[in-house]
Amino acid sequence: MKPALPARAQSAVWAVVVFFASAILLVAAAQILSTRNTALEVADHELVRYVSGAQAALNRAFLGVDILLASVGEVLGLDDAATNGVPPEAASAMLARTTRPNLSVRLLAVLDAKGQVLASSDPRGARVQLQLPEGFVQQALAPAVAVVVLSGPVRSFASSEDVIFLARHLHTRSGERLVAVAEVPVAMLASVLAQDAQIPGLEVVLEMGDGRRMFTLPASGAAAPALAPLRQVPVAPPTWDMPTRLTGAPGRVVARSLIYDDLWISASLSERAALESWRDDAQAVAVVSAVFALMCLAAAYMFTAHLHRIGQARHALAESKVQLDQALEAMTSGFVLLDSEHRVVHWNQRFDEIFPWIAGVMAPQLPFRKVLEATVSHHLPQASEAERSAWIDKRLAAQKNSVGPHEQVLPNGRTLQIMEHRTPDGGMVITYSDVTDVLRAQAEIETLAFYDPLTGLPNRRLLLDRLGQATERAQRSSQLGALLFLDLDQFKTINDTLGHDMGDALLQQVARRLRDGVRGADTVARLGGDEFVIMLNDLSGTAVEAAAQAQRVSEKLLCSLEQPYALGEHAHQITASLGATLFGQVPQAAAELLRQADIAMYQVKARHGNGLCFFDPQMQTAISNRAQLETDLKSALRNDEFLLYYQPQFAYDGTMVGAEALLRWQHPERGLVPPVAFIAAAEESDLIVLIGNWVLRTACAQLARWQQDPRCEKLQLSVNVSARQFRHAGFVEQVLGEVASLGARAHLLTLELTESLVLDNVEETVARMLQLRTRGIRFSVDDFGTGYSSLAYLTRLPLHQLKIDQSFVRNLGTRPTDEVIVQTIIGMAHNLELEVIAEGVETEEQRALLRNYGCSFYQGYLLGQPMPITDLLALLPPP
Repeated sequence: MKPALPARAQSAVWAVVVFFASAILLVAAAQILSTRNTALEVADHELVRYVSGAQAALNRAFLGVDILLASVGEVLGLDDAATNGVPPEAASAMLARTTRPNLSVRLLAVLDAKGQVLASSDPRGARVQLQLPEGFVQQALAPAVAVVVLSGPVRSFASSEDVIFLARHLHTRSGERLVAVAEVPVAMLASVLAQDAQIPGLEVVLEMGDGRRMFTLPASGAAAPALAPLRQVPVAPPTWDMPTRLTGAPGRVVARSLIYDDLWISASLSERAALESWRDDAQAVAVVSAVFALMCLAAAYMFTAHLHRIGQARHALAESKVQLDQALEAMTSGFVLLDSEHRVVHWNQRFDEIFPWIAGVMAPQLPFRKVLEATVSHHLPQASEAERSAWIDKRLAAQKNSVGPHEQVLPNGRTLQIMEHRTPDGGMVITYSDVTDVLRAQAEIETLAFYDPLTGLPNRRLLLDRLGQATERAQRSSQLGALLFLDLDQFKTINDTLGHDMGDALLQQVARRLRDGVRGADTVARLGGDEFVIMLNDLSGTAVEAAAQAQRVSEKLLCSLEQPYALGEHAHQITASLGATLFGQVPQAAAELLRQADIAMYQVKARHGNGLCFFDPQMQTAISNRAQLETDLKSALRNDEFLLYYQPQFAYDGTMVGAEALLRWQHPERGLVPPVAFIAAAEESDLIVLIGNWVLRTACAQLARWQQDPRCEKLQLSVNVSARQFRHAGFVEQVLGEVASLGARAHLLTLELTESLVLDNVEETVARMLQLRTRGIRFSVDDFGTGYSSLAYLTRLPLHQLKIDQSFVRNLGTRPTDEVIVQTIIGMAHNLELEVIAEGVETEEQRALLRNYGCSFYQGYLLGQPMPITDLLALLPPP
């Protein structure tokens, strides 16, 4: 027996292990130091990010109040030569409406140079008392240029909370010195600063330039140390030994100045708080490193012991079998060598792994028939002796006449490929290769080629192949089939709002419902996106009955698809549009049938979806006409064929107060075309945006021209805005640009929006309306009462006017329910301080009833039809 592992080898192993253990400990120490620096850097970045965000949020808040103060003069008409002043009660009401959309401002007031309140947004109006700091009004009047002046925190006697005042002096035509003052609760600033203050141990301070604190987070109380004002702190490279602004502990301080009146926002974080989570990580790294070093030492011990045992056992191996055993065991296939008498000579370990049930049977010189007998008892456990004997004879006969590989499926589902080769001495070499994974890969490749990977449904390629076969079979059997083209309604909205993962989950659920809703002989395929195709085979031989059968299946599928879908933690509903066409009556290409069903589906889309439509040849004609109409509309834009008609709007005393701009198309061949003939086509494409921009630009130009005519300089002009135009990315900039470039008065322009538009994505709608409202542009809800308005949303919208739909006005005096609706709308508008205008007034009786109900403004054929601008001006009294 050979001696144990030499001492030099053991020493070498232990030296390597000790070296690696030491290296592990050194790396752990470096890692702990690196993570400490990283933790401080991350904390520093978080502080800078928070302060930058808080600075921007506060600047936006103060800028919003600044804009509000700057607009007071325009709202009250103080700089209008044609305005002799607004009564205090009316001025207070106008200030209340102006202040309502700005949630940051609690009170807006106008004061004279002595500090006397002239008007305010408070219900008490000019009687409200303000606790302004001494000299604040004179401070606001002092600058030569109108700028915002801020006060320090003041305790409000009315609400017992801290507030600050922002003031800006106003320019008036008469030269009177006035000041606009806004009261802002400090709690509003606190909500702005606390929105993103998620850093543990964060200290936030909003302070004046002289060091006075306006707000702290958390509340500091009297224990906070008195530190030098931030503007006096010298600028130096960022360090972690600066005293924090609230506790004075060593840490990091990041400060930014605001754009208004020497205000500073600072965020502090002590070094101890910044490294709180790092300490746990450092301890974990140290423990893991120590354990790993110990494991290395233990592994070294086990390794040396194992080497020792190997050194003792290696000489016991038979030298004659080393090369053969290595070659056989290296094979990935099972191997059996038979002699000329078909007796087992040798086999490898892989053979035992493939056939574990005969591992105890295998032995040298064992007849191969015995091997097959052990195999068949496991392969056919329920078979009779005769059946097993027949299986063995068949297997031996196939082996005797073997000309190539053949396959065998094992009871566990694995597939073997068997190769048999004769040896020169009459024996045989048999190899058993597991080809299960190869076959699965081939099947997967076929699936990818013919099936949709998301839903497992046939794809377009397989559908077209089956559809071609189905059409030929339908013509031979005279049994018609139907092709249904399905598209989900509003799927893009769900996909964009909930994410693509939820969109994929919805598509998978839709696929399952479609498969469950048809027969096994039918085909459900996914073309891509949210488009599915259902092919129904072997329907009735007559077209009417086949269509009825297809309709029943379609209605069943639509009903199934309307049921709620579980997406995440919530349930969602969605509808679908189905287009159908029959096949089998005449020879038709598969692509043509798909096109027909697609055309029918888009007819359902045009009717707002959630329905079924069969293909009709007239559909193609309608689509061609629609395409020609879009081409003509583009030509009309280029050739300036559009013009505006104006329908006058009157007050109850007969005074014209404004007009609504209505689009007309002066077609070179068809003459004057009303909008009902082309607006629908424009709204289904981006043309409505271009046409809407033209209408807006033309209306603003008309407003600018009216300002030169004393008869109509105060007339308001209403313009309808489509949903696609309002949602366009550059809508706000387009409106403000047209008003500014053409010199139109913004407060005389009213944009009419539909109920469905304002209730779709309310947050975005309110934001856009507020952007325009702060510049003076008015808003009206057109056709009010025909939709499903929510009063909660209605109170949030910066509206000026509700427009009663003509369908209600038309039935006044004949349908009591419509009279109740009209009275309700007028009463609600008065409570919300909104104007009400009724459209479609055609009789004196209707106008009298509306006047009795409290309606102030009217529009309709009784008062004037839509007319060219020259006819509208003729209705005005002479200058």
